[in-house]
Amino acid sequence: MQEKLDKNGLTEKEFLAQYDASRFERPSVTVDIIIIKNGKVLLIRRGGHPSIGKLAFPGGFLEPDEDVYSAARRELFEETGLKATNLRQLRVASEPNRDPRTRIITVPFLADTEGGDTAIANDDAADAAWYKVSKTELETPKGTLIQIKLSNNGATETFKVLRSLDKSGFRADPIYTPVGETALAGDHSVLLAMALDHLNWIFV
Repeated sequence: MQEKLDKNGLTEKEFLAQYDASRFERPSVTVDIIIIKNGKVLLIRRGGHPSIGKLAFPGGFLEPDEDVYSAARRELFEETGLKATNLRQLRVASEPNRDPRTRIITVPFLADTEGGDTAIANDDAADAAWYKVSKTELETPKGTLIQIKLSNNGATETFKVLRSLDKSGFRADPIYTPVGETALAGDHSVLLAMALDHLNWIFV
């Protein structure tokens, strides 16, 4: 069978031989692992910049030789010593300015654990612990205001996320927008709100 040529008369092999990958900016890709069990969510405390000292989900950068599922399992184990199972992908977070370092797209996963739930901080995590999580909702003219409370060892953090519809009709899914300050790094408050919605969890 004759090999197909493109509009420039090139075979696929010839096209790939002269392809210039630098023509397009290549964003970095990360994974985040969200584990919610028995009314608690697993969080680490960031040990370095950006958002040093803030709570976050275990996660990190995709290596060149792995897929996102492998990266999620590896990052969870490196940062907490836990083994991930039953990985379920949530909506990809791709806002252009979501990370101050560079253009980073993250693939968040819901997951379970196997072999115990004792988390031991390692790698670039300063701490790893389970936080009791509660969620309430309030309908407002702008959308649904989600209030999330995190509790651990007597300390409590509360923050809000607005869930609204895209009036332009461009997106099929709701839009999540953080409201005010949050104890979580970057857009992880949005990822947590999205995960709780996905699980249909409403705790009062």
